[in-house]
Amino acid sequence: MIFDLQILNGQEITYDQGSRVTVTGSEDFLFRLRLSRSGSGVDKITYSSIVGDPFIYKEFTSGKLIMNTGEVFQLDLRYDIYSNQIQFKNNDEIFEVVNQDQLNLIIIDTVIFKYSNYLKSSDDEAPDGNSWFILKTSGKCNLLVKKNIRIQDAQSPKAYADAKPAEFIHLKDTYYLKMDDNSAIRINGKKELLNVLADKKDELNKYIESNKLDTKSIDDLTKIVKFYNSL
Repeated sequence: MIFDLQILNGQEITYDQGSRVTVTGSEDFLFRLRLSRSGSGVDKITYSSIVGDPFIYKEFTSGKLIMNTGEVFQLDLRYDIYSNQIQFKNNDEIFEVVNQDQLNLIIIDTVIFKYSNYLKSSDDEAPDGNSWFILKTSGKCNLLVKKNIRIQDAQSPKAYADAKPAEFIHLKDTYYLKMDDNSAIRINGKKELLNVLADKKDELNKYIESNKLDTKSIDDLTKIVKFYNSL
């Protein structure tokens, strides 16, 4: 069976369901997943005093965890951008999904997430960290979107200004390319993109120039990566 899933602005991601088995609420599976860093659910971080919220889907939303084994588990999930956690609720307790090495993909509603280590530049030798990414386009080259957020500190009252509470500030998305099981590499411009996709550099350069594409635009990056995957 083939599933076509729409994410964000309509880009289709297709994967083969094959012999996958969907299981709802396996207690053994939930036990394995909820072994969070504290052993008793996620840390009790309160955002009530901060303006805004850091979530993609603030309320827990129907989703699926697709394991490397092919099993598919249905859970209510949400993504906390600030803590970089995908969380699920079980018996009114919130847990972080931490066994990322056992997971292929996570789907929340129609948004597909993939976990990967990443480099800030193709010149870097060691990964800068690990993160959840939104999978924008899949194939031999995956286009990933990293959501970014920060907290603006609260401000004390001043002579002519009231106090301001702390506030979540959503920052610009950053874009990464991931080849096979290699680290995702941040794309800062055309030069970086062509370095990563050097095996088709001439074809891509011609395609970008002839179509006047901007490598800092997610829509244009999607076209470029889809073109590369078609070669």
